[in-house]
Amino acid sequence: MIKTLEKRWNYFLIFAGLAGLLLRVLFVEDMEYKEDEEYNFTQTQLIGVTQPWPWSGINSGVYIANPGMSIWVFTVLAKLFGIHQPTALATAVQLTAWLGIALVVPFAFKTIKNSTERTLWLWSYALAMVNPFLILYQRKLWPQPFLPLFVMLTWLSWWNRSQFSGAFFWGCIGAWLGQIHMSGFFLAFAVFACTWIWRRNETHWRAWFIGSVFGALPLIPWAIQVLHTPIHERISVGLQEMLQFKYWVFWLTNPTGLHLGNALGILRGPTHWDQLSDFARYPLIGTTPTYLTGLTHGIMGLTCLWIFCRGIKSLWQHRSQLANCLIGRSSSTLFLQNASFLVAGILMTLTGVTIRRYYMAITFPFEFILMTRMAQPQTHRGKALLMTLWICQVFISANFVNYIHVNHGSITGDYGAGYQMQHREQSRLDAR
Repeated sequence: MIKTLEKRWNYFLIFAGLAGLLLRVLFVEDMEYKEDEEYNFTQTQLIGVTQPWPWSGINSGVYIANPGMSIWVFTVLAKLFGIHQPTALATAVQLTAWLGIALVVPFAFKTIKNSTERTLWLWSYALAMVNPFLILYQRKLWPQPFLPLFVMLTWLSWWNRSQFSGAFFWGCIGAWLGQIHMSGFFLAFAVFACTWIWRRNETHWRAWFIGSVFGALPLIPWAIQVLHTPIHERISVGLQEMLQFKYWVFWLTNPTGLHLGNALGILRGPTHWDQLSDFARYPLIGTTPTYLTGLTHGIMGLTCLWIFCRGIKSLWQHRSQLANCLIGRSSSTLFLQNASFLVAGILMTLTGVTIRRYYMAITFPFEFILMTRMAQPQTHRGKALLMTLWICQVFISANFVNYIHVNHGSITGDYGAGYQMQHREQSRLDAR
């Protein structure tokens, strides 16, 4: 019986990986292609040909140019595989994102010795593979799809930080995280600070320092450039932004997959729920709506509510152990989860900058680990809740990809017209 259950579990992990792969690479011609995406692709064709390697990238959401590595990751892919089309680059980015999530599986089996803790990682892998938000963001030509790969390499290095090589790469790759996306600076500092305070004796700090200096070298020209560039906009929006607690709101809601409203039109369009309500009609049978996507959202919402209630109940039952839990004394997974959830969140929130949902990509996979932990996967009911959530997210993600394909994008939503439609329109105009 035990061997049969293990075999089924392994089959499920493989199936989840295949589902995640298809959801990322299908209909790549329908990808988003707006200012940021066009810029990132164009730079890959110019760098090393007519332009030198840049020390800075496109301006961030806080009006400071991103470090150069935010462009280098695209350029390296393009040079390595001889890519000269936006769709080819998008496929390479999607595969990189998928690989980053897939690394959770060998990491969990090789590194996580406790079976209960290992289950948390494996369920987080399965949920991340099909999560609608990750499908949306990892089909973009944005730096965020690279983060799962680099953060997984960071966690692997951190786990081996007592050795010179592990500590060196923890410092080096940790320094790269913020250069790929500036949210990485907050996470890297949070993990460093927590490790220094509570697990100082377990780390080869000299190797970490050398690695950090080496990894931070590309930041020097960027920092000089930023200091000499006048900032015409406010970096911080102040107290109002802090009091919205967006970091934690996004952390808790991202794993739910609810909802894709911004991409599909909740903030745009003739009416408030214009295209989101249209998405709820899918899939269509001919021209007849089934409203199964809307129904699935309802089931998924109730499932997530149940999971949150289980988590709150468990937290209350173990309130006497709260201090030890916050420090993560019993588990390295819990230690890193809380460093990401609490310390990185506090640091980012105190800056007062506008925190966007996709910034949370830097915390992978701990958003999903916390959701899994609240569901209590070691219990029969917890497994059923997680499987229900997984099935719902597969269905919604598949319908999202199909909706974008059928409608050639989401015209009144933030998604806009897909690349193929833009290309056809441009070809039509050129032919005039």
